Order: sequence, then C-alpha cells, then structure tokens
Amino acid sequence: ALIWKNLIDNGFNLEYVQTEIVKSQRMKQMLSWIHEHYAEKILLEDIARAGQLSRSECCRYFKRFLKCTPLNYVIDYRIQKSLSLLQQDDCNITEVAYQVGFNSTSYFIKAFRDSMNMTPLAYKKNKIHNV
Repeated sequence: ALIWKNLIDNGFNLEYVQTEIVKSQRMKQMLSWIHEHYAEKILLEDIARAGQLSRSECCRYFKRFLKCTPLNYVIDYRIQKSLSLLQQDDCNITEVAYQVGFNSTSYFIKAFRDSMNMTPLAYKKNKIHNV
C-alpha cells in the first residue's frame, strides 16, 4: 500500500511541476511578445493570444507571476526602454514617447512620473549633467 501511496503522491506532484513549466512557458511567450512589440499599439487580446490564453487567464498569469496587470507591465517596460533614449542629447520627449509606444506625450509624462518619481525632462537633464 505504501508503494501505491508514493506513486500517487509523486504522480500528482509531477503533474503539478509540469503544469508550472507550461505556465512559465506561456508567461515567457507573452513577455517575449511584449518585448518585441512594445513600440506598437498593444491590446490585452494581443498579449493573451501570444500565450494562447483567454484575457482573464492572461490577467491571472500576470498577477500571479509579476504582481501586476499585463498592460501595466507594458507601460513599465516602455518606460524602461525610454531611459536610454532620454539620455541622448538630440532626442526630445515627444519623440521618445512615440518611439517607445506611447501615443500621447502627456500620458507618457504622467506614467513616467508615477514610475520614476520625476518627469522625463528632469531625468534627461539629470542624466546629461551627471555623465
């Protein structure tokens, strides 16, 4: 009876592990899709499709693995991508906003401030003077 118990325990455990691998595989697919397409217009459906999930499942994955929503992840990623562009002398804020996928400068500035605790312009000035 003990052998059966071990088999059952391990069997269930193995299934759980495989499920986790599939989940993180889907997470990887969604993230790499975002990393490729961040500069374009992105909808929740697009992200979900990349992971072959429904929109609600997609949201659950992000909440569980990254503790944020899929679209918040996109915004954070875009802001990260904007940092190196802002450090270039000849780049203006509007150009940077559009290059990283924001379709409004004011929204970019607001999102940037929320994330970085300073405006993109302040970041730019700060970085250029501290090189």
